[in-house]
Amino acid sequence: PYLTGKEKEYIDKVFENRFFSGNGEFTKRSQKLLEDYFESPLVLLTHSCTGALEMSAILCDIGPGDEVIMPSFTFVTTASSFMRSGARPVFCEVDPDTMMIDLEDARSRITSRTKAIVPVHYSGCSPNMDELMDLCSAHSVTMIEDAAQALGSSFNGKPLGAFSPISAISFHETKNIHSGLGGCLVVNDSEYSDLAEIVWERGTNRSA
Repeated sequence: PYLTGKEKEYIDKVFENRFFSGNGEFTKRSQKLLEDYFESPLVLLTHSCTGALEMSAILCDIGPGDEVIMPSFTFVTTASSFMRSGARPVFCEVDPDTMMIDLEDARSRITSRTKAIVPVHYSGCSPNMDELMDLCSAHSVTMIEDAAQALGSSFNGKPLGAFSPISAISFHETKNIHSGLGGCLVVNDSEYSDLAEIVWERGTNRSA
């Protein structure tokens, strides 16, 4: 895990501030930095990328009877996060050259029950996001980016994680930027902002 040398100084500052419950100075600073990077109206730190994916299922009203298309090459919680809401993961092939989701195979698996497509950006790589957005638009399917390993990478100059209404990032210690274990939910469509904050606050509307 990469260390900058300022970790203990910042942890001491948390104790000096006497604010331990989250959403304090460092949470707000981190979220603002990420909002500026993604040019997003809202970024919320989470305990993991898994937590962010689980929130995305709630925000997109994905539940029993719904299908979510995702690549077969991914971490288990890409699937379990949507299964937790009762949806069924539909695995599709990956491009053997890039290991990214095979868009033609994904297209063939879209049914009337398909609620979302979840591309997984692995090791900083992504599928053709323009083609994927066109595919989702043509079938009125929501795209949710599992951008766990994509922070700092882009497609045609646009940050990965900024293409879909909602995306999830990981700050696990194996990632370039980490908090030991952590993640964030990137809300690129402000339509989801209010509900995202309520879900993030465990059902409490603190803004109101």
